Amino acid sequence: MGTVLSEKAIISTNQFIWMVFSIITSFTTLQIPGILIFHAGRDAWISALLAWFLDVLLAIVYARMGIRFPGQNFMQYSITILGKFWGRIIGIMFPLFFLMVSSLLMRAISILVGNTILPEAPTVLILLIGYIFIGYAVKKGIEVIGRSCEILGPIYLLSFIVLFALVLPKINLSKLRPLFAKGLYPSLSGSIFILSFISICIIMGMYIPICNHIENGFIAKFIALSLGTFVICSVVILSIAIFGTEQASNTVNPGLMLTQMANIENVIDRADVIWFIIAIEAGLMTSVNLIWASSLGISQIVGLSTYKPLVYPITLISGILSIVSFDNYTEILDFAFYSYPFVSIFIGTGLEVFLFIMALVLKKRTDIAK
Repeated sequence: MGTVLSEKAIISTNQFIWMVFSIITSFTTLQIPGILIFHAGRDAWISALLAWFLDVLLAIVYARMGIRFPGQNFMQYSITILGKFWGRIIGIMFPLFFLMVSSLLMRAISILVGNTILPEAPTVLILLIGYIFIGYAVKKGIEVIGRSCEILGPIYLLSFIVLFALVLPKINLSKLRPLFAKGLYPSLSGSIFILSFISICIIMGMYIPICNHIENGFIAKFIALSLGTFVICSVVILSIAIFGTEQASNTVNPGLMLTQMANIENVIDRADVIWFIIAIEAGLMTSVNLIWASSLGISQIVGLSTYKPLVYPITLISGILSIVSFDNYTEILDFAFYSYPFVSIFIGTGLEVFLFIMALVLKKRTDIAK
């Protein structure tokens, strides 16, 4: 089963890196640092480093599967390994997962935009505008998406570096001590928690078969993951070192609070708005990638020759789910804390490791891309 993209879309390794980086950072830094600090306390940054190590191991599995089944993503090699029936049952879980994450991310973004920039705008209107952009961008294809992320990704990283430099003089490192005050459990359990959010970059399994050098799948993920972990660790460390563990753990968006701290000396006028706009753009591009992956995956499961007829219906479904799934931001946080990690670890880690083992046991592989 070859890739169904009739337009033979190809992305470069550089685009691969920046798409994965944008996905990791936009999905984790907008909402998660405060929850992670609440979970692991001042050891939260250690949790992020442990999650980096675990995800590197997982990236090896995805990269090996990409080489073992060249030209196939995880929906396609699910069918190659398990057959048409069970392969489709397992394979459909990946695009449905991407659909769920896009809905969760867009609802969270709409609430943040409403609370920060457009307090008078209805959430439905913000979502409508966002999803119109998403549907249009996905229709343009992955090559256009890749080029856009190749531009936005470095800007997003630079915005974090500037932010960190501006607030660095305000840190108090004593607030980071002592380490392991409550033992190893908080940092270890926190690593699994943050891994479940970082693991959204299992989308690398969709990028490898269309990368111009499939053998670069691991190194592309490694670079993107390392940059993303640097950003997450920096946000966590700076948040604790400036606000303290208790205040940072009760903050919805520590990154946004850090930008507001940068405004105190009037170094950059309205730096928080500038950073927030860049972050929202990255979040929207993440949703674009997720809807693309969901559309492509479902089209392959049902046997369509192209994913584009599904783009608008799946975008609409994601929009509806964004509206009806949660009544308020507290429900989103509860879902992110109590339910999402189990779903993410099961699909992103459990199913892929299962497919990897089955491929070895059944001696399944594809020697050449078809």
